[in-house]
Amino acid sequence: MIAGIVNADFEAIISLSICDSEGNIYAQDAVVDTGFNGWLSLPPDLIDQLNLKWKRRGRAIQQFSF
Repeated sequence: MIAGIVNADFEAIISLSICDSEGNIYAQDAVVDTGFNGWLSLPPDLIDQLNLKWKRRGRAIQQFSF
């Protein structure tokens, strides 16, 4: 079972554990996308920390509600 929370915008949020090639584990919260298309978007700083190659760069819009 996957446990998570629902935020004020009614988005399902789960925490992912991402492991790099040296065994270091990084935690990253993620919004569950019910229209998942097979791609995972990660923040650029985490991509650098994990020493990953860029597959593709794109633009994303993060919406905040206050």
